[in-house]
Amino acid sequence: ILRDKQPRTVSLELGTVWPYLYLAHAYDVKPRYIVYGGLVFQPLTLDLVDAFQPTDVRIRHYFDYFVVEQIYLEHPEVVILTNILPDPTNTYLAPYRSSIVDEVNGKKIRKLDDLAAAFAEKADRFVVRMIGDGPPLVLDPKEVESARERSKTRYNVVIDQNLEEQPSKPTPADQTKS
Repeated sequence: ILRDKQPRTVSLELGTVWPYLYLAHAYDVKPRYIVYGGLVFQPLTLDLVDAFQPTDVRIRHYFDYFVVEQIYLEHPEVVILTNILPDPTNTYLAPYRSSIVDEVNGKKIRKLDDLAAAFAEKADRFVVRMIGDGPPLVLDPKEVESARERSKTRYNVVIDQNLEEQPSKPTPADQTKS
């Protein structure tokens, strides 16, 4: 580079542009999820799109325009209700499948961790608003607790959630240390 008309040599370390990671395949990474009352919530990623094959136009839009429209600024992770494990507590919730979570009890859900924190709070009920029109999804924590035990036995849901971030790839410097 030139500074004050003098050539200089500088080193510059470039980091990862994280929004693009959601548009790439992840290998050897356990999926991140929350199972709450038989409802399965997951962040939108390329691997999820490949496996789930969503037909919902809103999900396709959020995925296709995640970077271009800077959706990542408001939703660093787009959290989706991907599946419903049938249970008496969620019998009438099928229309919410493939919906994008916007807020829980008035708190914005920007990432999967936000959803886990919202469900961990003490509340008489959880009012889950999805992006778009339609009534909110309302969950009773007492009913959810009973559904948890049924999910463990019926569907072999051993762990209710995996919030672990993707492990970072080792750098050449890390490889020489081992």
